[in-house]
Amino acid sequence: MKDLGKWQLVSLLSQGLAMLLGMVETFLVIRILDVGEWGLVQLAVSIGGALGIYQHLGLVSASTREISSAKKDEDIFKIFITSSVVRYFVTIPISVGLFFGAGKISQNLYHTSDLILPLKIYAVTLIFQGVQGILNSVISGTKRFKHLFIYQVVIAFVNVLIFIPFVYFFKVPGYFYAFLTFNIISSISLAVLAFKPLRGKIFMPTKKEFKNLFKEIFSISIAIYIVKILYTNWEKMGNNILGLSNPPEVVAMYAFALLYAKKLMTISDSITTVNIPLFSERFVNDFKEFKDSFSKNFNKIFSAIILVGTSASYFAPTLIRILVGGDKYDQAIPLIAPMVFAIVLYSLVNIINSSVLIPAKMAKSMIGSYIFLIVGTGLSYLILKNMMDVSLAFSWSMAVGSGMCLFFMIFWIKKRMKFSFFTIDHWVILAQSLAISLLCNVDSLWIKIAGLIPFFGLLIWGLFEADFLKKSDIKSLFGKFSLIMGKNKK
Repeated sequence: MKDLGKWQLVSLLSQGLAMLLGMVETFLVIRILDVGEWGLVQLAVSIGGALGIYQHLGLVSASTREISSAKKDEDIFKIFITSSVVRYFVTIPISVGLFFGAGKISQNLYHTSDLILPLKIYAVTLIFQGVQGILNSVISGTKRFKHLFIYQVVIAFVNVLIFIPFVYFFKVPGYFYAFLTFNIISSISLAVLAFKPLRGKIFMPTKKEFKNLFKEIFSISIAIYIVKILYTNWEKMGNNILGLSNPPEVVAMYAFALLYAKKLMTISDSITTVNIPLFSERFVNDFKEFKDSFSKNFNKIFSAIILVGTSASYFAPTLIRILVGGDKYDQAIPLIAPMVFAIVLYSLVNIINSSVLIPAKMAKSMIGSYIFLIVGTGLSYLILKNMMDVSLAFSWSMAVGSGMCLFFMIFWIKKRMKFSFFTIDHWVILAQSLAISLLCNVDSLWIKIAGLIPFFGLLIWGLFEADFLKKSDIKSLFGKFSLIMGKNKK
């Protein structure tokens, strides 16, 4: 596990650069489109995404787990073929159904014909998206992290070059033409990266091998599939429900707050890329070392997520106005603190799921925790919508749902694995982070600057006092960063 911290840092840096390029693309698009057009784009993406998730089948994480433990290189392509055949068995009907059902969805459900073309293009795009995750699993499962991380940065730059001219000249339809073009390029690039090192070792699976691989992959993938469906519907729930009875402008404000908060997922997503193959291997070979290494690593990641999330909420008004070039999304600012807190909590869920539940194949605990994600959010919204603005109510409901999911995930790991890694100190620091994040609603930058040292000083002190961070961790971080940058210069 000695390379765990190094590859997590490299992954974080690469996905951080990709995120920054994605933010450039996103906020340039927001500047080009008016609020109503942006709301329409987000509604179409939510509808397409809610349907597209059903092609997932949990195959990416399950394939990564199987590829990372493959005994021969010849088995890798066989795993890829098995996963791809199963995925397209689901993807093609979904794509065809969305393409031909776009008119009814647009006019009968959302009462606008402006969604028809975007949904049709999204349907075609699903065909190309279907293979990308499994190609990713080939690269990460073989632990070729360097190639994967370079690809992430380069493709993010390509993304900017594609989207801006399309949106500038064609507005809403241009967004989806760019979306299709980008996914075609991504699929071709990933295929080259995945299979170029396997030349001469590409063999189709026999019928017997296909059946055996299918059983191995599906022993965990079906649980991951259900979890992915629950998560995606949780993420899209606000846009889809608000869109039923509110104008696009309301959806746009909510979607903007979610978009801003979701940038925090870069941290946990970058960690899971490395953690699934490495912790899966460690879980099988040495359970004691697995627990020790995860606990130490989790506390460091927890600290990073807390500090970044709290900062993102605290300075949100200033950052948002700089990014969008004005105050047209000021109505989204009250939604930021609860939405960021929801994503902070879910980021912890994401890390625990990929690092503990998937390696341990705790399928029931995984599904049960994510059911609380949906149920907690839905019930909270039914209560809160009568007390406050509907967008704010849904933002707080997202935080409640993710908090319930995290609590039950920790509870079941402790009960069934006798593994305790989340203490009262974690909960206290989460409460402290939320209190600071709520100062997002204070609009004066000078007051924020004045409060920076006492508020964040106390938060950082808490992380060190709880022993989540140590001076040696800071020195090690800078040492790894210097080593990585030194290699890049060479």
